[in-house]
Amino acid sequence: MSTDRILRMLEEAARLNFAAYLVWGGEPFMRPDLMNILRHARKLGLYTSLVTNGTFLTEKAKDVAKAVDLTLVSLDHFSHYHSEMRGLDGVFERAKEGIVELKKAGGRVALNCVMSKLNTDSVKGMCELARALRVKVAFDTMEVFPGINEEYALSRIERTTIFSEILKFKNDRYPILNSHDYIQHVISPQAYSCAQPRVFVVVSENGIIAPFWCRKNSQPFGDLREQSLGSILRSDRYRKFMEMVKECNLCINSVTAECSLFYSAARFLGNCFKTHNPIVRFIEDFSL
Repeated sequence: MSTDRILRMLEEAARLNFAAYLVWGGEPFMRPDLMNILRHARKLGLYTSLVTNGTFLTEKAKDVAKAVDLTLVSLDHFSHYHSEMRGLDGVFERAKEGIVELKKAGGRVALNCVMSKLNTDSVKGMCELARALRVKVAFDTMEVFPGINEEYALSRIERTTIFSEILKFKNDRYPILNSHDYIQHVISPQAYSCAQPRVFVVVSENGIIAPFWCRKNSQPFGDLREQSLGSILRSDRYRKFMEMVKECNLCINSVTAECSLFYSAARFLGNCFKTHNPIVRFIEDFSL
């Protein structure tokens, strides 16, 4: 999408009462107009966030601190092995340096760690790294793309073991961003009503809006180069998707599951009556 189309999309999103704008990729800093886009989103009142590999953060720290509410830096290991996983020397050191510089500039930062067979030993080290850097860390399971990465997918037993370890560290007050509900869901999947189409939409770099890693439907809803955001959200195709996934709870990726668990009315009311209210803790976690 051109810069102008993206800015118009953000303006319409603000008029439609969207609350936030998250940029991810690929590596968002590959777009030379990225900071202009983020500044425009912030000016419109959208909560801005960014997922980056951190390699450009040091030189961009001051600009990012002014335009981005929360920056998530992708780190999948607590050592130089992260650079080996990414296939590029120095990525780990540059990411850590960028985090330090962004915090110095007043930016808010968290780590994002994707779990696979390549880094099953990383939980404790990532928790310790987050504590040392004075940031929080979010864990997620690797999404499987057939023909590309199946060999690295965690087994059910591995997921349970890893997220049980994550739960232990969260209960020990390590700075883990994931909610208790989500961690418990990965350990022992719970029923929820998918909130994806009611909470967020994913726009690809070419303007296509399609479900986010949905196991039931991958067909696009529309193209922002030809249609308005509102017309796509009001379309029969989008309404049918909302109905189709209403009772679905197949996903365990944190984006879909976390928001669906949070917006579950029954779970919300149940949490309100617990002595240690998970909702309060959730808000504390995400307010950093």
